[in-house]
Amino acid sequence: MITEMETSKHSGAISLFDKDYVKTGIFTKEFSRWLHEAFDLRQRSDYAPKYSPPAEKAKTTLQNAMAFVKEVKDKLENLEY
Repeated sequence: MITEMETSKHSGAISLFDKDYVKTGIFTKEFSRWLHEAFDLRQRSDYAPKYSPPAEKAKTTLQNAMAFVKEVKDKLENLEY
């Protein structure tokens, strides 16, 4: 499950995650969707200075991020070497 990967951009890391972990079934497409949505919000916030996501969208994104981190931790803890 753990592979060595390298990329210099966030979008590259997301692409690698999709290719190596979502398309192979290690993580569901839902996790990919969450990651893409969070990245899109980050991009909008960085490059559109007056943009602020609606409170509900920010709350949902945070909840999804917490679920994402929990799932990654669970999978790492259950790895067999």
